[in-house]
Amino acid sequence: MNMPINTSCPVYIINLECAQDRMTNMHEQLVSLNIEYTRISAIKGADLSEFEINQVYSPTLNKQYFRAGLSLGEIGCYMSHRNVWRKMVAENIAYAVILEDDMLLTPQFTDIFQHTDIFKQYDLIKLADNRDHQPKHKKTIDDVFELINFTKIPNCATGYTLSLGGAKKLLAREKFYRPVDIDMQFCHELNLSVFGLRPYPITENKNMTSNIVTLNGGFHGKKSTSFIRNIKYRVHLWWHRKNYISGEF
Repeated sequence: MNMPINTSCPVYIINLECAQDRMTNMHEQLVSLNIEYTRISAIKGADLSEFEINQVYSPTLNKQYFRAGLSLGEIGCYMSHRNVWRKMVAENIAYAVILEDDMLLTPQFTDIFQHTDIFKQYDLIKLADNRDHQPKHKKTIDDVFELINFTKIPNCATGYTLSLGGAKKLLAREKFYRPVDIDMQFCHELNLSVFGLRPYPITENKNMTSNIVTLNGGFHGKKSTSFIRNIKYRVHLWWHRKNYISGEF
């Protein structure tokens, strides 16, 4: 029997109890690549009480810093990722790979575990980008991979590596007010560095619809944005991209 590839690097899969088909898909992919993993039970936003939501989410800051209120699905998604970050801090886990359950792993996925020293060195490394954002700078890692930084950070949390230091920075917010992937775009607010690893070892599974979209009536987020609020957010985002890069090599 072959030994698991990533004996030193935890791999966490965030998965809703009601999404058994997604977990089966991820299990089959990871087993075929001989990779051990731990399933993390995701939080279903629709099951949260008003008290539970108010403990972690700030509608006031949301109105100030984002274009629309968060849907229950987005709130549950953010809380699910935070639970993984908290696990890392509580157990003093130096680095980990964090995956959502709706992606396809490329053959290069197993190769990333040759570079766990990089996982520990950099706060957060994106492993997927379905829009192919262009890098600001590049750094060759080996014959396969290059590390990149951004002015325009990919807006997905499909898969990423996270260091213990990065987990602590992400947990610095007492309450959140943007979707988790958008918060990563405003990484300078938390002194968080964000990079990408290309070629990306994870791709979008187009046969699956986002759990958030499914649970939110076909939309990813709320559609209550006013014109002024949307413009304010877009200007803030433009200013951020103009004045910051996602991290220094």
